[in-house]
Amino acid sequence: MLNDRLSIRTTLAVAAVVGIAACVSLSSPGGGGGGNVPVVRGVYRGGAIQPVRIALETNAREGKLASTGSWVLSQGDPDGGESPIIARDTGTDREWVFGLDSGRMRFGLPGSSTATSFGPVFAYAPKEQFLIWNGKRYRGELLFIPTDSGVLVVNKLTMDEYLRGVVPLEIGNRTSAEFAAVQAQAVAARTYAYKHITPARDFDMYSTVQDQVYGGVDAEKPQSDSAITTTADVVVLYNGQPISTPYHSTCGGSTAAVTEVWYNQSDEPYLRSVSDKIPNSDKFYCDPSPRFSWKQSYDAAALKAVMEKYLAAYTNAPKSNLGRITDIREQGRTKSGRIAALAVQTESGTYTLRGNDIRFVLRDPKGTILNSTYFNFEQAKSNGEVSALNIDGRGYGHGIGMCQWGAIGRARAGQDFRTILETYYPGTTIGRIAG
Repeated sequence: MLNDRLSIRTTLAVAAVVGIAACVSLSSPGGGGGGNVPVVRGVYRGGAIQPVRIALETNAREGKLASTGSWVLSQGDPDGGESPIIARDTGTDREWVFGLDSGRMRFGLPGSSTATSFGPVFAYAPKEQFLIWNGKRYRGELLFIPTDSGVLVVNKLTMDEYLRGVVPLEIGNRTSAEFAAVQAQAVAARTYAYKHITPARDFDMYSTVQDQVYGGVDAEKPQSDSAITTTADVVVLYNGQPISTPYHSTCGGSTAAVTEVWYNQSDEPYLRSVSDKIPNSDKFYCDPSPRFSWKQSYDAAALKAVMEKYLAAYTNAPKSNLGRITDIREQGRTKSGRIAALAVQTESGTYTLRGNDIRFVLRDPKGTILNSTYFNFEQAKSNGEVSALNIDGRGYGHGIGMCQWGAIGRARAGQDFRTILETYYPGTTIGRIAG
């Protein structure tokens, strides 16, 4: 999420969740008792009808569209009233080709005469059918918008349908003892999505880690479907409104405030550093994460290669002729213990990397960004050059908001989803969107 949120990937075998109640009370931990629940009215609609628009591709040059049954292409939004129908197809084994040609969108069956359009084209199918874009099935409608460089492909569907394709990819398959973590993930993902609905552009969110990872119908799982249902319309509120709810895989012992990592953004009162330590122990709730602790090393050649490739994008370093790396110095620690900044000294000058920029420069040979800024390091030097850099780190992701492995650990310890969310987003309340 938010450019660098890293989803959990796990190979653990998990048991199926069975016998889960149809709904959960928000009035007290465990779901019992009465009480007033904050309700958001008049701004959003309930998840069963609230539309969201997800960008599947922003610059598609060509793609293939099909369906599990009959489907229709129209010149306008079918939800907006009468829409001129461009084409129909009743086949389940035929793929139409979409692309851009001289500013016009072209579409048609391979080998047939191709229809073209300057404006948006909508594809939709009966409720019980799915559209298929480049081999992946999607609920709702697909919108194709020609741009200067390609085609913007947008999936328009309801909030609940969208979450079914998000939650399992973000939290993974969990055991029945960890179900509260899946519920917490469902609420965090729902809140983030409501907060990011915007009429200012042709889509609300990306389908990638730039927002939330979305995989359509093929990503859906019974366990996450149950988590979405049992927390229907539940959101995290501050001052009565949904908040931005960043989350990450593993905090490594403590989450971070916004400016500790995203130094050019403002802090939020509900995104503060939160300890993940288990009371009366030396353990942490996110200990089970495979990346709770990790190591990464560079020799002189590898270090110079990443610096020459990425340093100029985040500092005023030259794009070439950087020279040898002669020193790397830590410049302060944040409240949660993360590195605030690194000074990289080279033969061409000294350049400062701040916050999350450190991760985007210190990549591995495959280009994967550094796991986190929560690390210590040692360097060796030879003939005035850094000959080795050894990093000993903790955590995976930006560290802001909910720690997903921490949520899993807290669920194992018996905490419900409300407790988990109010811990990682301190000062918030849990409420509902009015249907």
